[in-house]
Amino acid sequence: MVVSRLRGALSAGVAHPDPELSPVRAGRTRQPWPELAPSHALDAGVPLAVVLRQGVRTALHRSLANGFYLPVRAALAGDGPLPVCWYGQQDASWIAYYDVLRRLGLAGYRPDDADHLGIWVDLARSCGWWWPGEDVCVVVERPREIHVEPVTGTAHDRVRLRPRGVRYRDGWQPRLSG
Repeated sequence: MVVSRLRGALSAGVAHPDPELSPVRAGRTRQPWPELAPSHALDAGVPLAVVLRQGVRTALHRSLANGFYLPVRAALAGDGPLPVCWYGQQDASWIAYYDVLRRLGLAGYRPDDADHLGIWVDLARSCGWWWPGEDVCVVVERPREIHVEPVTGTAHDRVRLRPRGVRYRDGWQPRLSG
């Protein structure tokens, strides 16, 4: 709930209409904005807010989800359960989006919310996944190596994880399907 409240507060501080709240074009067609490379999108009249959302939040989410954390999470789970509540570098998509808006002066957050965002920025940059508990928080260090390959035909240089593309400092590599 803390993360949900923070994201709501950050969204409220965005100076332009958040594309998440109105993701389709106004007018007769009401079609979603095209996903183009940023320079082409701006030339085609796509609003900067949409370009930033597509090029930062959406692109990072797709690359991190399909290219890293879903395959690694599946490999870790095997046949057993995993913690429901886990955080870490896979949160970089929303963290980077709100951080970029703040750095560009396109959002103004309350001091407590800006400080809270700063903590998430530091966490995403400095550790891997983490699971909070009542009395203990388990933190995994970042992988030593991540090898990805581009997904051809994508507007925002999406990547996917190569098979055996993750190695941790202790030498462990999750078995990922190719």
